[in-house]
Amino acid sequence: MKLNKLIFPLLVAIVAGIVMISCTGKTTNKNMHTGVEYYRNLLFNETPYDIEKGIHPITSDQAKTINAYKFTYDNSGKLLSVEYVRNNVLLDYSSLQGAAKITYEYTDRKQTRHYFDKNNQPIEAGGVFASEYALDTEGNRVGLMNLGKDGSMVENRNRIHSWVWNKLPDGMVRELRYNLKGEETVMNPFCPFYELRFTYNDKGYPVRMANFKADTLYNCTAENCGDIGVSYFVFSPNAAGDLETFSVFNVTGQMSNLYWGWSKRISKYDENGYSTEVRMYDQDNEPVGGKLIPFSQSKYDSHGALIETRNMDKDGNLINSADNGVAITAYKYDEIGNRIETLTFDKDNNPVKLASLK
Repeated sequence: MKLNKLIFPLLVAIVAGIVMISCTGKTTNKNMHTGVEYYRNLLFNETPYDIEKGIHPITSDQAKTINAYKFTYDNSGKLLSVEYVRNNVLLDYSSLQGAAKITYEYTDRKQTRHYFDKNNQPIEAGGVFASEYALDTEGNRVGLMNLGKDGSMVENRNRIHSWVWNKLPDGMVRELRYNLKGEETVMNPFCPFYELRFTYNDKGYPVRMANFKADTLYNCTAENCGDIGVSYFVFSPNAAGDLETFSVFNVTGQMSNLYWGWSKRISKYDENGYSTEVRMYDQDNEPVGGKLIPFSQSKYDSHGALIETRNMDKDGNLINSADNGVAITAYKYDEIGNRIETLTFDKDNNPVKLASLK
């Protein structure tokens, strides 16, 4: 533990002097955001370097009846909190790492994130009680370490304790991760990448995540990376920020399957930014087979809450999941937006009983 207390500050010090101009990891946006804003959805990201951003804005009046991410900023543009709410009531089915609310505190070039449940009580997210970011003099994120409830340094569920970022001359953001021993470690067990480099478009949307080794694009050939290896992901957002295509390639630019057997995911969205269809393809650009679901559809109520998902074959016929026999999943809510029931059915509309559903 004492060794690691020395390792992380040293790594941060190496990059803290680098002035990064990318807005993706910048904690202050003066003259851009102040006060309270509401959004239907969050911008997709693949790294904790990215500060939370909302997409598909709505008004405060609309947020009284529509599920929304409530962003609160101080007068300098620093993000203070993100809450998933309807009419300011916290809801517990957000995309905030299992939290209904996250908050940020700022001290001595640090930004500390805490997590809360729908009862506004502190919780752990992925085994982490607090996430402490190191900031450079411009307010950009240059490092992160995970903390436990007692303030001790901990690893998350992917065995990562700390991150270090710096912006390279070509504009890409370089990411390294370390465990509690100070050893470089992978993104997660299913993507055994060590050094990652991220590319963003002019709107600050992520468009590429690449696996590097010694300044060279690297092909991961571990068991989880398919039969031809995996080197980089390409993200294709639309103008609003919705992620329309997520594609996986090896170092030569061939489509390549991830551990789960898919290589490309194509999503369709309605006018409000809710994902209504997802199609999955393998490295031969064919609809996925085996136990995978090639096509799914989702429906939402007038509040923007997910009410149904359907598993289908490539031709749009209902199919049962090979894992649990479910073809249709339906969600029920109370009058203020709390999810109170999850119902599952097979393709013939017979109920399927599963454990631990809400």
